[in-house]
Amino acid sequence: MKKYTGKSVEVILDQIASQQNVNVEDITYKVLGTSGFAMFAKTEIEAYTDNDCIESMKQYITETLESMGYTVNSIDIKKEDKDYLVNIDSSNNNVVIGYNGKNLNALETLTRQVLSNQYRKRFDIHLDVNNYFKEKEEKLKRFAYSIAAQVGKTKIDAKLDPMPNYDRKVIHETLKDVHYVTTKSEGTGKNRYLIVHYDRENDIKVNEEKNNKGKATKEVVKEEKGNREGRKKATSI
Repeated sequence: MKKYTGKSVEVILDQIASQQNVNVEDITYKVLGTSGFAMFAKTEIEAYTDNDCIESMKQYITETLESMGYTVNSIDIKKEDKDYLVNIDSSNNNVVIGYNGKNLNALETLTRQVLSNQYRKRFDIHLDVNNYFKEKEEKLKRFAYSIAAQVGKTKIDAKLDPMPNYDRKVIHETLKDVHYVTTKSEGTGKNRYLIVHYDRENDIKVNEEKNNKGKATKEVVKEEKGNREGRKKATSI
């Protein structure tokens, strides 16, 4: 975290905001102390912005990969809400990703720990390499919906092959709002797998609610039609 010295906290924050083209409200800071008197007084603070965090991420990831013998072609970082989405392109993307994304997951964990220690706050950092995880997530979502449709049609539970935690998490999240199935992880370690259960009780309940809603809508339409016909007769009389 960078240290700054100036006449007052307000002056220092204005300088940082101007240098980094951010609002003063976007600066996180801590006053370290004040020295001197009157016109000779000096204030020292520690401060950082999102720009500083992003630069620290880029620096750590670049240094780590280069120490392993890889060239970093680019690192793009976007912030969505509180999440930092990092997309890396290197001279050996397959190795950086590793089997089932293990190497990339390890780098993500280390980056999160380093940044958290440096800025003394929790970071939600998600690493990707040439959109590997983004494309994988889309494939997993399509796979999850196809399994759910199969379970809904056959009314038979589906036991999936063992898969990494990331894959199971995506499927859990994808199917959590599908009313006729529930998901559950079982097993241990590398053999941990996921079961997509047919939720018969909730399926019946939701379908009954839909049918009742449909009947109610038909009754309203029928009643409105009768009212219109009654008004027409009254007008003709």
